[in-house]
Amino acid sequence: MRNKLLLIAIASTFIGNSLMADGWGQKQTQRTVGGGLSGATIGGIIGHQHGKQKEGIIIGSVLGMIIGNKSGKGADHRAEQQRWEQQKREMAHREELRRREQERQRQYRYQQMRNTNSNYGGNNSTDEITQARHRAEQREAELHRELEIRRIQEERRRALLEFQERERRAQEQLQRIRNGGAS
Repeated sequence: MRNKLLLIAIASTFIGNSLMADGWGQKQTQRTVGGGLSGATIGGIIGHQHGKQKEGIIIGSVLGMIIGNKSGKGADHRAEQQRWEQQKREMAHREELRRREQERQRQYRYQQMRNTNSNYGGNNSTDEITQARHRAEQREAELHRELEIRRIQEERRRALLEFQERERRAQEQLQRIRNGGAS
């Protein structure tokens, strides 16, 4: 019996790896294999109680794989949606910064043209004020860009730490299960 279960586990692993190569996501593959193994175990136990252990293993593994597949596909889809939403937010932010910079440049060119055509012709105090304002606006734009870059970096760092913590907790639970302990 152990040999059969071991053979099913190895076959499920190979099938899972080949399915992942064909375009399945990581969670979909993992949960399909895990569902197959869990289903085979549960089906074998239930089948053994009714004197039909082989049928129970087969039915349990198929049902487990189906449930695991659907669950993993949904998890992969949600992760992809989150990545896409983050990219959209970053692109929108970059576009907003680009648009603001273009507007500042347009206003600066307009002011320069106005100063050139002004009746004050060559008034140094007006030119100095305009130049100072332009330098201040440039520094403010640089400051806003830098602050936004840092905000995005911090958001990514927090997300990475959160995912690493989730991975660590899952690994601990998996290790407890493998060592024979209950959750």
